[in-house]
Parts: sequence; C-alpha cells; structure tokens
Amino acid sequence: MLRPFAAYLARLDSAYRERTHFIGLKARLLAGIAALIVVFIPFNIAKGIWLQMPFIVPRVEVNVIIAIAAVYALRALMKGQWERAGTVLALTMVLSVHGMVMLICATTEPTQPLSIAVQIFAFDLVFLFFAVLFTPPPVAALVFAMLVAGHVGFHLFIRKAVNFTPAAQKIADTLLREGLLAMGFLFAFGFILILMIEAAHRRSEESLLHSLSVNENLEGLVADRTRELETASHQAAAASRAKSEFLANMSHEIRTPLNGIIASSDLLARRTDLSPEARDHARLISESGDLLLRLLSDILDFSKIEAGQVVLEKHLFELTPFVTDLVALMANRAETSGVHLAYAIEPGLARVFEGDSYRLRQVLLNLVSNAVKFTPAHGQVEVSVTSATPRATPTQVSFEVRDTGIGMDEATTARLFERFTQADSSTTRRYGGTGLGLAISFRLVEMMGGRLAVKSTPGKGSTFYFTIPLNVSATAPEAPAAAEQLGTGLNLRVLVTEDNAVNRKIIGTQLTQLACVFTMAVDGEDALAMLQREPLPDVILMDCHMPKLDGWETTRTIRQWSESTDPRLQKAAAIPIIALTASAYPEERRRCLETGMNRFVAKPVKLSDLKHALQPYARATRAA
Repeated sequence: MLRPFAAYLARLDSAYRERTHFIGLKARLLAGIAALIVVFIPFNIAKGIWLQMPFIVPRVEVNVIIAIAAVYALRALMKGQWERAGTVLALTMVLSVHGMVMLICATTEPTQPLSIAVQIFAFDLVFLFFAVLFTPPPVAALVFAMLVAGHVGFHLFIRKAVNFTPAAQKIADTLLREGLLAMGFLFAFGFILILMIEAAHRRSEESLLHSLSVNENLEGLVADRTRELETASHQAAAASRAKSEFLANMSHEIRTPLNGIIASSDLLARRTDLSPEARDHARLISESGDLLLRLLSDILDFSKIEAGQVVLEKHLFELTPFVTDLVALMANRAETSGVHLAYAIEPGLARVFEGDSYRLRQVLLNLVSNAVKFTPAHGQVEVSVTSATPRATPTQVSFEVRDTGIGMDEATTARLFERFTQADSSTTRRYGGTGLGLAISFRLVEMMGGRLAVKSTPGKGSTFYFTIPLNVSATAPEAPAAAEQLGTGLNLRVLVTEDNAVNRKIIGTQLTQLACVFTMAVDGEDALAMLQREPLPDVILMDCHMPKLDGWETTRTIRQWSESTDPRLQKAAAIPIIALTASAYPEERRRCLETGMNRFVAKPVKLSDLKHALQPYARATRAA
C-alpha cells in the first residue's frame, strides 16, 4: 500500500540529491502537506454538502482551487522547483480564502461577523507560517502584507456593516489589535527562526564539506605515506639484498686470496727441511691468516644476524663430548698463554640434547677465547655446565665461563654487548679484535631463548653466563666415521674445477700429498668436456663461482645425465661432487646440496679439511 509513496519519495529525493539536506527536508515536508491537502479536500467538500453549510458553492470552488494548486505543487516538487511549489500554494490559499470571504461579505450581511473574523484569523496564522517556511523571503513578506491588509480590511468592513454592542465592539477592537500583533510576532519569529536554521545548516554543511575535504586530504596523505613506506620498504629490501650480495661477493673475494695464504702456510709448515726461523715465519703467516678469517667471519655473521637471515638448526648432540672437544680446541692457546683451562659438567645431566650445537659452540668458543685472551699467565679459565631441572624437557641448561683476568667496571659491562665495543681503545691495540664477538654471541643466545649476561670486578676476573632451553633426546646422534691418519694415501682420481690459478696450484699440491691423481678444469664448460673424453674421476672438486658456467649449473647438467642413453654419461652422473667455495654462508651450503652436490668445503681449505672431505670416497673406492 505504501509502495507508491515510497517510489514518489525516492524520485523526490533524487530530484534534490544535489541540493542541501535542509532543502531536501523542506521539499519532503511540503510534499507531505500538499498530499494531505489533496486527500483532505474531498472530505471537506463532502462535509460541507452533508451539513448543508451556507455558501456551499463558493466553498466548493475554493476547495477545488486549493486542490489544483496542491497537485501543481506536487508536480513542481518532482522537478526540483520547491520555491515555485510553495509560492503557488501559499498565494492560492491566501487569495482564494480571503477572496471568498470578501465576496460573501460584499453580497450578504454577515450574521456572525466575530465568528468569521476568528476563523479568518486562524487561517491567516496557518497561511503565514506556511509562507515563512516554504516560500522565498520576498514572497513571505508579500503574503504577510496581504494577510495584514485582509485582516484590517475585514474589520473595517464589518465595523461599517454591523452595529456592535459596546461589549462586542471591544472584542472586535481587541481581535484587530491583538491579531495584528500576533501576526507580526509570528512573521518575525518565524522568519528569524528560519534564518537561524538555515545558518546552522550552512555551518553544518560547511563543516561537513570541510570534514570531507580534510578526510580526502587525509586519505591522500595516508596514500602518499603508504606509497612512501612501500617505496622505502622496497628500497630497504633492495638494499638488504644488495648488502647480502655484496657481503657474499666480498666473502668470496677475500676468502680466495686467504685460501692461498692459509693453505700455502699449512703446506709450508708440514715440510721437514725448514729451519726453525722459517718454520716460525710459516707459523706467523698461518696465525695471521686464521685471525683475518675470524675477523671476516665475525663481520659476516653480525651482518646476517642484523638482517634476520640467521636460522637456527636442530640436531642431536652429546653434551659431554661437545664440551670436551671445545676445551680441547682451546687448550693449545691456553697453554701457550700460560692459562689453566678446565671444565665441569653437573652430574645427572642428560647425555643427548637437541639444538643448534654449531651456534652454541660459536658462542662458547668466543667466550672462552676472550677469557683466555684477557687472563694473564698463571690465571684460570673454567667452563661450567649446570641445570636446575636436569631431567626435564626442555631442560634449562646453564653455561658459565669464569676467568681470573683483568675484569671490567660497571660502565664497561653496561655497553659490553654493543657492536664494535671493547673496554677502551687500548684494549683493541693490546689484544686486537673487532668488538663484534660478544654482540654476535648476545644475539645468538637471544635466538636460542636465553640472555647472555656478565658479572665482573676490575682486576679479579669476569663470569659470562646464560641459560637456554634444550630438548632432551633418548636417541644418540650418528657417530662420525673414524678419522684416518693424515699420512695415509687416498689414491683417488680427482677432477678439480677451479678458475683461480693460485687455488689450482695449492689444491694440486694438497692432492699430491694425499697421493691423489688429478686433472684441472678452468670452468664448468671445461669440466663437462673432460667428463666426456677423459677417464672418469672418482671425485669432482667443484668451485661454485666461475665464469661462463658456474658450479651449480655444471652440477645440474652432470646430474641430468642420469637420464641419458649414453652409459658413460649415466656413470658420470653418479660421481660424487664436493663443493669447494669461498662463500661460507649456510644458505650457500643448502644451495649446493639442493643442486646435487654431496658435500661442502669452505675456503680456505687446509690439508686436513681436504683429507676429511675425501676420505669417505677413498674407502668406498677401495671397497669396490
């Protein structure tokens, strides 16, 4: 039943969509009044006929005229002409009603003039309020003037036409006077009220437009900031990638000449015809190379940690051999420095744990190395391992490294774990180092779920300690293959793929000492050609970074030969390949293994490292 009205209101709202909200409300209200007039008029006419009211014909004519004006107003409203609709309807009502009254009074002597005056006054108040609300100010003023004139004219007419009693005359005069005051007050009050509403609405619209403008500006600002952040994020990611690539390249470029220094000094130190002085020089070269390698590793590790690219591994390891091997590794340095190095493991601790023993060893080696370095001769360094819950899982395992060294004050310990920090500049000059070791250790311990801390007293020593959760395992780790004596010959045929001439010479010398026969390829293409025309080797040593065809692509090609119909290529596809590269990152190791290489050896390569990498294939060759 209400659908036509809903459709009409929807069309009406559409006509005033571009106008202010206040005008839209006026149009809706005016449409409602016009619709009520159209509906009310037939009932009013029927009522007059039913009650046989006097002057029925003029009454019907006035009602019909007002109904026509209401219908016109509805049509004008649909066209967005609300002012015209209000003007037509207001003037029609005023003129028709007052015209009818004046016509009746001119043709017939009024029998109840005061009653008619009261009715006309009531109609005038309604018409005046309607005009103030729904017509432009000039039209409202015109309507006000017409109503005042009609009110005064009617009273002047009835005063001449009717003989009032003194009491009735007083009532008529009061109605005239108070009626004029009432209409004047209503007009002024209504006009001011409409002006206030319109002003408030304009302020509201202006505030809304300002809010929309601010919102658009804010959205634009947010969009700009978002784009800037995205650009900055892309730039940061690109910078991080560039940094990682730069570090990887620098690692490769620095490790390549270090391989020549360390490997050559290692081979030189093994000669038996050196004088004591020459042997001492070889030792100094080797130690200096090892120091450079440790400094390089510290810088690379810290850069990887800062970039969030270090991922902890989980594997099984035995705690006691882990600690004893670590102490044994540092025993020679401690003995050289005249420092007593000891360890203590709490009885009752589980034998096998699961965790990243490589990173844990890196932390402890750094702490023990520092303790030995900063402890004078005849001092003591002790590694202690305890737990408050030795059999729980995960077990909170505590590690302590205590020394009787030079110690530190509170100001030094407060900034000790910052990067590039040592006690003072004299410490760097006297003891060396980058100041990155403790910063790296601090970050690694945090990644393992603990916190590295220190207690120290100047002149009395320091204690570094941390507690990390480690899962207890009932499964023992796989035992490594028993090491053979270095002097045992391997008797392997080895294909060396290496683009650096110095490295080829050093590796050739090392392979000769290991009783291996070898051929050299200068790049991947050369290696593939040799595998197709030379006797097949037992093992391939594959450098990764090479011109033309790198080690990874060469390995993929070799492994793809397993699908060849050529028996020789099928056999070549199964040859063990050992990565021999100067890039020591863990992801480099994973990339090599994912490509199809069997093992990974990082440069610089000492003779013992090369021996250890080749041993399993020597045993397999002898067994075959």
